[in-house]
Amino acid sequence: MTIIIGIKLPEKNTNAVEFQKILTEFNCTIKMRIGINNSSIFCSSNGIILLQIENTEKAIDLEKELLEISGIEIQRMIF
Repeated sequence: MTIIIGIKLPEKNTNAVEFQKILTEFNCTIKMRIGINNSSIFCSSNGIILLQIENTEKAIDLEKELLEISGIEIQRMIF
C-alpha cells in the first residue's frame, strides 16, 4: 500500500526546525519528499510538502507527531 501525505505547514520560517526534526526521525520511512513552492507569492510563509510512505503504521505515527505542530494541516491519499 502506498500512502501520500500532503502537509500544509503554516509559518514555515517558525516551524521549519520542528518539522525537519520529525521528518528526520522518520527518514527511513519516507520514500519520496516533494516541496511545492507557491510561485505566485514571493517567499510565501506557508509550505506544501508531499511525502510517500509505504508503511501504514509508520504513516499514522508520523501524522500524529506532525499534528503537534501548531496550525499544520494534513491530507492523505491511499493507493
